[in-house]
Amino acid sequence: MIVLAGEDGNDRQCLRIVLEASHPETRGRIVEINEQVRLRQASSGNLAARVDKLARLAEARATREQAGIAAFFVHEDFDGVDCPSRGEVRERVQHALSRRVDNAHYVLATWEVEAWLLQFPRAITATCSSWSVPKRYLGRDTARIGDPKQVMLREIGRSGAPRYRESDAPKVLAKAVELGEFRTPSGTNVSWSELGTSIAGLAFDA
Repeated sequence: MIVLAGEDGNDRQCLRIVLEASHPETRGRIVEINEQVRLRQASSGNLAARVDKLARLAEARATREQAGIAAFFVHEDFDGVDCPSRGEVRERVQHALSRRVDNAHYVLATWEVEAWLLQFPRAITATCSSWSVPKRYLGRDTARIGDPKQVMLREIGRSGAPRYRESDAPKVLAKAVELGEFRTPSGTNVSWSELGTSIAGLAFDA
C-alpha cells in the first residue's frame, strides 16, 4: 500500500494521478492521510516529532487497511524558486523521514504544483479552451518562475475566461496523462524530476 500526505487534498490528488500514470498497478493501492504537512520550516528540535506524528498516522491507516506500507509520499510546497537552500531543506527532511519510515519520499514542490502544470500547455488548454500558456513560459525551467499560482490565476486566461482554481490542478495533470503530454513536458522542474525518480524506483509485487 502507498500512503500519501500533503498540504491539501488537491496536492494529494496530483500525487495520486502521477503515481497511477507511472505505475498502473498502484490503482486501488493508494490511500491518504489528512494531516497537514509542516516539515520544511521545522526546527531541528521538532522535526523528528512532526515526522513521527505523520508516520504514526500513516501506520494507523495501513493497519486499518490490513496492509503494509510499500511507500510513503509526503508533499509540501517550497514557496520559493529553486535555490541551494531548497536542496538543503529537502535533504534534511528526507533524512528525517527515511530514518522513521522505509521507502519514504519527500516531494518538495518548487515553487508549488502550479509550476508543474506550466510544463503542460496543451493540457492546460484542454482543461479550459480559453486558457493558454504565454510563450514566455514555454520551454522554461518552471522551478525558477516566481509565484506560478499567480501566473495561472492572472495570465493563462483571456478576458472573461473562467479563473484557474487550485482544484483545477488535478484536472490539468489528468489531461496531461490523457493527451500523452505527461511523458514529454515542454519545460523542466527539479521537483518534478525528483518525483519521477522516486516513482521510477518503486517496485511492486504482482
